[in-house]
Amino acid sequence: MTVPEPAQLLVGRLGNFELIRLLAQGGMADIYLARQVGIGQFERHVAVKVLNAQRAGDRESCALFLDEARLVGMLNHGNLASVHEVDAKDGVHYLAMEYVHGADLREILAQAQRYDVAIAYECALTIVTQAAAGLDHAHRRCGPDGRPLHLVHRDVSLSNIMVGHDGSVKVIDFGIAISTASIHTTNPGIVRGKASYMSPEQCLGDAVDLRTDVFALGVVLYELTTGRRCFQGNSDFERMLAVVRGDFVPPSVIVPDFSPALEQVIKTALALDPAQRFASAAAMIEALEAVAMLEGWTLATGITQRMMRELFGSVAEPWTTAAGDDTTYVCPPPVPAHDLDVPLPTVVITKPRRLARGTESDVYEAPQLCSHCLEHGVPEQQDWQDDAPTRGRRSLSIPRFWAAA
Repeated sequence: MTVPEPAQLLVGRLGNFELIRLLAQGGMADIYLARQVGIGQFERHVAVKVLNAQRAGDRESCALFLDEARLVGMLNHGNLASVHEVDAKDGVHYLAMEYVHGADLREILAQAQRYDVAIAYECALTIVTQAAAGLDHAHRRCGPDGRPLHLVHRDVSLSNIMVGHDGSVKVIDFGIAISTASIHTTNPGIVRGKASYMSPEQCLGDAVDLRTDVFALGVVLYELTTGRRCFQGNSDFERMLAVVRGDFVPPSVIVPDFSPALEQVIKTALALDPAQRFASAAAMIEALEAVAMLEGWTLATGITQRMMRELFGSVAEPWTTAAGDDTTYVCPPPVPAHDLDVPLPTVVITKPRRLARGTESDVYEAPQLCSHCLEHGVPEQQDWQDDAPTRGRRSLSIPRFWAAA
Protein backbone atom coordinates (compact mmCIF):
# COMPACT_ATOMS: atom_id res chain seq x y z
CA MET A 1 0.00 0.00 0.00
CA THR A 2 1.34 3.38 -0.94
CA VAL A 3 1.61 5.85 1.90
CA PRO A 4 0.40 9.31 0.79
CA GLU A 5 2.80 12.18 1.04
CA PRO A 6 2.16 14.79 3.75
CA ALA A 7 -0.21 17.55 2.69
CA GLN A 8 1.48 20.68 1.39
CA LEU A 9 0.82 23.55 3.74
CA LEU A 10 -0.20 26.96 2.46
CA VAL A 11 1.52 30.21 3.32
CA GLY A 12 0.77 33.86 2.68
CA ARG A 13 -2.58 35.06 1.42
CA LEU A 14 -5.68 33.20 0.28
CA GLY A 15 -8.37 35.45 -1.15
CA ASN A 16 -9.15 38.13 1.43
CA PHE A 17 -7.37 36.26 4.22
CA GLU A 18 -3.80 36.27 5.43
CA LEU A 19 -2.91 32.83 6.76
CA ILE A 20 -1.16 33.10 10.12
CA ARG A 21 -0.60 29.50 11.17
CA LEU A 22 -1.88 25.97 10.84
CA LEU A 23 -4.37 25.09 13.58
CA ALA A 24 -5.32 21.56 12.60
CA GLN A 25 -4.72 19.06 9.85
CA GLY A 26 -6.67 16.01 8.75
CA GLY A 27 -7.43 13.62 5.95
CA MET A 28 -9.90 15.90 4.17
CA ALA A 29 -9.18 19.48 5.11
CA ASP A 30 -6.67 21.69 6.89
CA ILE A 31 -7.67 24.55 9.15
CA TYR A 32 -5.67 27.76 9.46
CA LEU A 33 -5.88 30.71 11.74
CA ALA A 34 -6.20 33.72 9.44
CA ARG A 35 -6.59 37.47 9.53
CA GLN A 36 -9.11 39.09 7.24
CA VAL A 37 -7.56 41.93 5.28
CA GLY A 38 -9.18 44.89 3.59
CA ILE A 39 -11.87 45.58 6.21
CA GLY A 40 -10.62 48.97 7.36
CA GLN A 41 -9.27 49.62 10.82
CA PHE A 42 -11.02 46.59 12.37
CA GLU A 43 -9.09 43.34 12.40
CA ARG A 44 -11.04 40.08 12.34
CA HIS A 45 -9.51 36.68 12.90
CA VAL A 46 -11.20 33.64 11.42
CA ALA A 47 -10.59 29.96 10.87
CA VAL A 48 -10.05 29.12 7.20
CA LYS A 49 -10.89 25.55 6.25
CA VAL A 50 -9.02 24.47 3.12
CA LEU A 51 -9.76 21.32 1.12
CA ASN A 52 -6.34 19.71 0.92
CA ALA A 53 -4.55 18.85 -2.29
CA GLN A 54 -5.26 15.12 -2.03
CA ARG A 55 -9.02 15.76 -1.93
CA ALA A 56 -9.15 18.70 -4.32
CA GLY A 57 -9.17 16.39 -7.34
CA ASP A 58 -11.95 14.21 -5.93
CA ARG A 59 -15.38 15.23 -7.20
CA GLU A 60 -17.26 13.84 -4.19
CA SER A 61 -14.99 15.60 -1.69
CA CYS A 62 -15.40 18.90 -3.51
CA ALA A 63 -19.19 18.46 -3.60
CA LEU A 64 -19.35 17.72 0.15
CA PHE A 65 -17.10 20.68 0.89
CA LEU A 66 -19.20 23.11 -1.17
CA ASP A 67 -22.42 21.66 0.25
CA GLU A 68 -21.20 22.35 3.78
CA ALA A 69 -20.47 25.98 2.89
CA ARG A 70 -23.84 26.48 1.18
CA LEU A 71 -25.84 24.89 3.96
CA VAL A 72 -24.10 26.57 6.89
CA GLY A 73 -24.29 29.86 5.02
CA MET A 74 -28.09 29.62 5.35
CA LEU A 75 -27.90 29.22 9.13
CA ASN A 76 -27.77 32.02 11.66
CA HIS A 77 -27.69 31.00 15.30
CA GLY A 78 -25.45 31.78 18.25
CA ASN A 79 -24.81 28.10 18.93
CA LEU A 80 -23.59 27.35 15.40
CA ALA A 81 -20.20 28.38 14.06
CA SER A 82 -21.00 30.73 11.18
CA VAL A 83 -19.46 30.82 7.71
CA HIS A 84 -18.21 34.20 6.47
CA GLU A 85 -17.08 33.37 2.94
CA VAL A 86 -16.60 30.47 0.56
CA ASP A 87 -14.49 30.65 -2.59
CA ALA A 88 -11.85 28.97 -4.72
CA LYS A 89 -8.56 30.62 -5.65
CA ASP A 90 -6.14 29.00 -8.08
CA GLY A 91 -7.86 25.66 -7.65
CA VAL A 92 -7.84 25.86 -3.83
CA HIS A 93 -11.30 25.46 -2.27
CA TYR A 94 -11.72 27.19 1.08
CA LEU A 95 -14.31 28.54 3.47
CA ALA A 96 -13.75 31.15 6.14
CA MET A 97 -15.68 30.50 9.31
CA GLU A 98 -16.00 31.83 12.82
CA TYR A 99 -12.99 31.09 14.99
CA VAL A 100 -14.01 29.56 18.32
CA HIS A 101 -11.49 30.32 21.04
CA GLY A 102 -11.97 27.29 23.24
CA ALA A 103 -11.82 23.48 23.25
CA ASP A 104 -14.01 20.70 21.95
CA LEU A 105 -15.76 18.32 24.35
CA ARG A 106 -13.23 15.60 23.66
CA GLU A 107 -10.42 17.84 24.88
CA ILE A 108 -12.51 18.96 27.84
CA LEU A 109 -13.24 15.41 29.00
CA ALA A 110 -9.62 14.40 28.53
CA GLN A 111 -8.48 17.37 30.61
CA ALA A 112 -11.06 16.67 33.33
CA GLN A 113 -9.96 13.06 33.57
CA ARG A 114 -6.34 14.10 33.88
CA TYR A 115 -7.33 15.64 37.22
CA ASP A 116 -9.77 12.86 38.12
CA VAL A 117 -12.74 15.19 38.28
CA ALA A 118 -16.19 14.89 36.74
CA ILE A 119 -18.04 17.54 34.77
CA ALA A 120 -20.80 19.07 36.87
CA TYR A 121 -24.34 18.18 35.84
CA GLU A 122 -25.09 21.88 35.41
CA CYS A 123 -22.23 22.20 32.94
CA ALA A 124 -23.17 19.08 31.02
CA LEU A 125 -26.83 20.07 30.69
CA THR A 126 -25.95 23.67 29.78
CA ILE A 127 -23.64 22.47 27.01
CA VAL A 128 -26.10 19.94 25.60
CA THR A 129 -29.11 22.28 25.72
CA GLN A 130 -27.18 24.99 23.89
CA ALA A 131 -25.91 22.53 21.28
CA ALA A 132 -29.48 21.26 20.91
CA ALA A 133 -30.70 24.83 20.38
CA GLY A 134 -28.26 25.29 17.52
CA LEU A 135 -29.25 21.98 15.96
CA ASP A 136 -32.95 22.77 16.36
CA HIS A 137 -32.38 25.97 14.39
CA ALA A 138 -30.66 23.96 11.65
CA HIS A 139 -33.44 21.35 11.64
CA ARG A 140 -36.15 24.01 11.26
CA ARG A 141 -34.38 26.25 8.76
CA CYS A 142 -35.99 27.00 5.43
CA GLY A 143 -34.24 27.80 2.16
CA PRO A 144 -34.62 30.99 0.09
CA ASP A 145 -37.74 29.49 -1.49
CA GLY A 146 -39.39 29.09 1.91
CA ARG A 147 -39.25 25.32 1.84
CA PRO A 148 -37.77 23.43 4.83
CA LEU A 149 -34.18 22.33 4.30
CA HIS A 150 -34.68 19.15 6.36
CA LEU A 151 -31.03 19.48 7.34
CA VAL A 152 -29.46 16.70 9.42
CA HIS A 153 -25.93 17.15 10.78
CA ARG A 154 -25.18 13.37 10.93
CA ASP A 155 -21.85 13.95 12.70
CA VAL A 156 -22.75 15.29 16.17
CA SER A 157 -20.00 14.10 18.52
CA LEU A 158 -17.62 15.25 21.23
CA SER A 159 -15.19 16.70 18.71
CA ASN A 160 -17.87 18.67 16.87
CA ILE A 161 -19.18 20.58 19.88
CA MET A 162 -16.90 23.32 21.12
CA VAL A 163 -17.01 25.35 24.31
CA GLY A 164 -15.42 28.77 24.24
CA HIS A 165 -13.36 30.12 27.10
CA ASP A 166 -16.16 32.66 27.46
CA GLY A 167 -18.62 29.82 28.12
CA SER A 168 -20.26 29.88 24.68
CA VAL A 169 -21.20 26.59 22.98
CA LYS A 170 -20.90 26.06 19.22
CA VAL A 171 -21.77 23.10 17.01
CA ILE A 172 -19.25 22.86 14.19
CA ASP A 173 -18.48 20.82 11.07
CA PHE A 174 -21.48 20.22 8.85
CA GLY A 175 -19.14 18.43 6.44
CA ILE A 176 -21.37 15.37 6.00
CA ALA A 177 -24.73 17.01 6.66
CA ILE A 178 -27.59 16.15 4.35
CA SER A 179 -30.47 18.36 3.24
CA THR A 180 -33.05 18.61 0.52
CA ALA A 181 -30.94 21.55 -0.65
CA SER A 182 -27.79 19.44 -0.97
CA ILE A 183 -26.33 19.17 -4.44
CA HIS A 184 -24.42 16.05 -3.53
CA THR A 185 -26.31 13.03 -2.22
CA THR A 186 -24.77 10.02 -0.51
CA ASN A 187 -25.18 6.80 -2.47
CA PRO A 188 -27.51 4.22 -0.88
CA GLY A 189 -25.66 1.88 1.46
CA ILE A 190 -22.81 4.36 2.09
CA VAL A 191 -22.45 4.97 5.82
CA ARG A 192 -20.90 8.25 6.98
CA GLY A 193 -20.21 9.39 10.51
CA LYS A 194 -18.45 8.17 13.65
CA ALA A 195 -19.51 4.69 14.71
CA SER A 196 -19.90 5.50 18.42
CA TYR A 197 -22.30 8.40 17.72
CA MET A 198 -24.35 7.15 14.79
CA SER A 199 -28.01 6.26 15.25
CA PRO A 200 -29.15 2.68 14.57
CA GLU A 201 -30.76 3.73 11.30
CA GLN A 202 -27.58 5.53 10.28
CA CYS A 203 -25.50 2.41 11.04
CA LEU A 204 -27.84 0.33 8.87
CA GLY A 205 -27.64 2.75 5.95
CA ASP A 206 -31.35 3.60 6.22
CA ALA A 207 -32.92 7.01 5.71
CA VAL A 208 -32.24 9.46 8.54
CA ASP A 209 -33.96 12.56 9.84
CA LEU A 210 -33.42 15.04 12.67
CA ARG A 211 -33.93 12.27 15.25
CA THR A 212 -30.50 10.93 14.24
CA ASP A 213 -29.00 14.13 15.67
CA VAL A 214 -31.15 13.71 18.79
CA PHE A 215 -29.67 10.22 19.25
CA ALA A 216 -26.12 11.59 18.92
CA LEU A 217 -26.92 14.31 21.48
CA GLY A 218 -28.02 11.53 23.82
CA VAL A 219 -24.64 9.83 23.39
CA VAL A 220 -22.84 13.12 24.11
CA LEU A 221 -24.99 13.72 27.20
CA TYR A 222 -24.31 10.18 28.44
CA GLU A 223 -20.55 10.62 28.07
CA LEU A 224 -20.45 14.08 29.66
CA THR A 225 -22.42 12.96 32.73
CA THR A 226 -20.82 9.54 33.25
CA GLY A 227 -17.29 10.20 32.00
CA ARG A 228 -17.47 6.91 30.11
CA ARG A 229 -18.02 5.77 26.56
CA CYS A 230 -21.61 4.94 25.71
CA PHE A 231 -21.15 2.40 22.90
CA GLN A 232 -17.97 0.38 23.15
CA GLY A 233 -16.01 -1.95 20.93
CA ASN A 234 -12.58 -2.66 19.51
CA SER A 235 -13.57 -1.80 15.93
CA ASP A 236 -16.12 0.27 14.02
CA PHE A 237 -18.10 -2.91 13.39
CA GLU A 238 -18.30 -3.79 17.09
CA ARG A 239 -19.29 -0.24 18.03
CA MET A 240 -21.96 -0.08 15.34
CA LEU A 241 -23.26 -3.47 16.47
CA ALA A 242 -23.52 -2.12 20.03
CA VAL A 243 -25.50 0.86 18.70
CA VAL A 244 -27.91 -1.28 16.70
CA ARG A 245 -28.48 -3.55 19.70
CA GLY A 246 -28.81 -0.67 22.14
CA ASP A 247 -26.00 -2.18 24.20
CA PHE A 248 -24.97 0.40 26.77
CA VAL A 249 -24.67 0.36 30.55
CA PRO A 250 -27.29 2.51 32.29
CA PRO A 251 -25.74 5.67 33.80
CA SER A 252 -26.97 4.72 37.29
CA VAL A 253 -24.79 1.60 37.17
CA ILE A 254 -21.71 3.78 36.62
CA VAL A 255 -22.73 6.64 38.91
CA PRO A 256 -24.78 5.30 41.86
CA ASP A 257 -26.45 8.64 42.68
CA PHE A 258 -27.28 9.45 39.06
CA SER A 259 -30.53 11.38 38.68
CA PRO A 260 -33.36 8.99 37.64
CA ALA A 261 -35.01 11.81 35.69
CA LEU A 262 -31.82 12.56 33.78
CA GLU A 263 -31.28 8.87 33.08
CA GLN A 264 -34.78 8.68 31.58
CA VAL A 265 -33.97 11.62 29.27
CA ILE A 266 -30.83 9.80 28.08
CA LYS A 267 -32.71 6.55 27.54
CA THR A 268 -35.39 8.36 25.56
CA ALA A 269 -32.80 10.04 23.34
CA LEU A 270 -31.08 6.67 22.79
CA ALA A 271 -34.23 4.73 21.91
CA LEU A 272 -33.63 2.27 19.07
CA ASP A 273 -36.90 3.22 17.40
CA PRO A 274 -36.78 6.86 16.21
CA ALA A 275 -40.50 7.16 16.98
CA GLN A 276 -39.71 6.58 20.67
CA ARG A 277 -37.11 9.36 20.84
CA PHE A 278 -37.72 13.04 21.38
CA ALA A 279 -39.51 14.32 18.29
CA SER A 280 -37.12 17.28 18.04
CA ALA A 281 -34.07 18.85 19.63
CA ALA A 282 -36.42 21.43 21.14
CA ALA A 283 -38.37 18.65 22.89
CA MET A 284 -35.12 17.34 24.33
CA ILE A 285 -34.28 20.83 25.61
CA GLU A 286 -37.64 21.02 27.38
CA ALA A 287 -37.02 17.65 29.04
CA LEU A 288 -33.54 18.70 30.21
CA GLU A 289 -34.82 22.00 31.57
CA ALA A 290 -37.49 20.09 33.50
CA VAL A 291 -34.79 17.84 34.98
CA ALA A 292 -32.73 20.88 35.97
CA MET A 293 -35.72 22.43 37.69
CA LEU A 294 -36.50 19.16 39.50
CA GLU A 295 -32.90 18.75 40.71
CA GLY A 296 -32.33 22.42 41.50
CA TRP A 297 -29.59 22.80 38.90
CA THR A 298 -28.80 26.12 37.28
CA LEU A 299 -28.21 26.16 33.53
CA ALA A 300 -26.16 29.20 32.56
CA THR A 301 -23.24 30.24 30.36
CA GLY A 302 -21.42 31.55 33.44
CA ILE A 303 -21.14 28.01 34.78
CA THR A 304 -19.43 26.70 31.65
CA GLN A 305 -17.16 29.74 31.62
CA ARG A 306 -16.11 28.94 35.16
CA MET A 307 -15.51 25.31 34.21
CA MET A 308 -13.25 26.34 31.32
CA ARG A 309 -11.30 28.71 33.55
CA GLU A 310 -10.75 26.08 36.22
CA LEU A 311 -9.91 23.36 33.70
CA PHE A 312 -7.61 25.33 31.40
CA GLY A 313 -6.70 28.45 33.32
CA SER A 314 -5.99 31.61 31.34
CA VAL A 315 -5.62 30.86 27.62
CA ALA A 316 -4.17 33.45 25.30
CA GLU A 317 -5.83 33.91 21.93
CA PRO A 318 -3.55 32.26 19.36
CA TRP A 319 -2.87 35.43 17.39
CA THR A 320 -1.33 36.98 20.51
CA THR A 321 1.48 34.39 20.52
CA ALA A 322 4.49 34.46 18.24
CA ALA A 323 4.19 32.57 14.96
CA GLY A 324 5.44 29.03 15.32
CA ASP A 325 5.02 28.94 19.09
CA ASP A 326 2.77 26.36 20.70
CA THR A 327 -0.43 27.64 22.23
CA THR A 328 -0.14 27.25 25.99
CA TYR A 329 -2.45 27.36 28.94
CA VAL A 330 -2.00 27.45 32.67
CA CYS A 331 -2.26 24.03 34.28
CA PRO A 332 -4.94 24.18 37.02
CA PRO A 333 -4.57 22.43 40.36
CA PRO A 334 -6.18 18.99 40.78
CA VAL A 335 -8.63 20.48 43.32
CA PRO A 336 -11.31 23.13 42.76
CA ALA A 337 -9.90 26.63 42.74
CA HIS A 338 -12.68 27.96 44.97
CA ASP A 339 -11.44 25.65 47.75
CA LEU A 340 -7.97 27.18 47.66
CA ASP A 341 -6.59 30.28 49.29
CA VAL A 342 -3.87 30.52 46.66
CA PRO A 343 -4.06 31.46 42.97
CA LEU A 344 -3.66 28.96 40.16
CA PRO A 345 -0.07 27.68 39.78
CA THR A 346 1.94 29.23 36.98
CA VAL A 347 3.29 26.02 35.49
CA VAL A 348 2.60 25.74 31.78
CA ILE A 349 1.47 22.79 29.70
CA THR A 350 1.60 22.48 25.92
CA LYS A 351 -1.88 22.40 24.45
CA PRO A 352 -2.58 19.30 22.33
CA ARG A 353 -3.34 19.94 18.68
CA ARG A 354 -6.87 19.18 17.64
CA LEU A 355 -6.66 17.26 14.39
CA ALA A 356 -9.26 18.13 11.80
CA ARG A 357 -10.82 15.34 9.82
CA GLY A 358 -13.30 14.57 7.14
CA THR A 359 -15.45 11.56 7.97
CA GLU A 360 -12.68 9.47 9.48
CA SER A 361 -11.96 9.04 13.19
CA ASP A 362 -9.62 11.56 14.70
CA VAL A 363 -6.22 10.73 16.11
CA TYR A 364 -5.91 12.59 19.37
CA GLU A 365 -2.48 13.62 20.57
CA ALA A 366 -2.27 13.20 24.33
CA PRO A 367 -1.18 16.37 26.12
CA GLN A 368 2.28 16.67 27.53
CA LEU A 369 2.36 16.65 31.32
CA CYS A 370 3.55 19.71 33.14
CA SER A 371 6.06 19.59 36.00
CA HIS A 372 3.27 19.80 38.61
CA CYS A 373 1.52 16.72 37.20
CA LEU A 374 4.77 14.81 36.76
CA GLU A 375 5.60 15.44 40.40
CA HIS A 376 2.20 14.60 41.88
CA GLY A 377 1.02 12.07 39.33
CA VAL A 378 -2.21 11.88 37.35
CA PRO A 379 -4.89 9.19 37.23
CA GLU A 380 -5.29 6.71 34.41
CA GLN A 381 -7.05 8.43 31.54
CA GLN A 382 -9.94 7.46 29.33
CA ASP A 383 -8.96 7.50 25.66
CA TRP A 384 -11.19 10.14 24.10
CA GLN A 385 -10.35 9.56 20.47
CA ASP A 386 -13.57 9.88 18.50
CA ASP A 387 -13.91 6.13 17.98
CA ALA A 388 -11.08 4.61 19.96
CA PRO A 389 -11.57 1.37 21.93
CA THR A 390 -12.72 2.17 25.43
CA ARG A 391 -10.87 1.09 28.53
CA GLY A 392 -12.65 -0.65 31.38
CA ARG A 393 -15.27 1.30 33.29
CA ARG A 394 -14.91 2.19 36.92
CA SER A 395 -17.35 3.70 39.37
CA LEU A 396 -17.27 7.48 39.47
CA SER A 397 -16.84 8.37 43.12
CA ILE A 398 -14.87 11.48 42.15
CA PRO A 399 -16.06 15.03 42.85
CA ARG A 400 -18.06 17.05 40.36
CA PHE A 401 -16.49 20.51 40.24
CA TRP A 402 -17.71 23.75 38.69
CA ALA A 403 -21.20 23.42 40.08
CA ALA A 404 -22.99 26.59 41.05
CA ALA A 405 -21.42 28.01 44.21
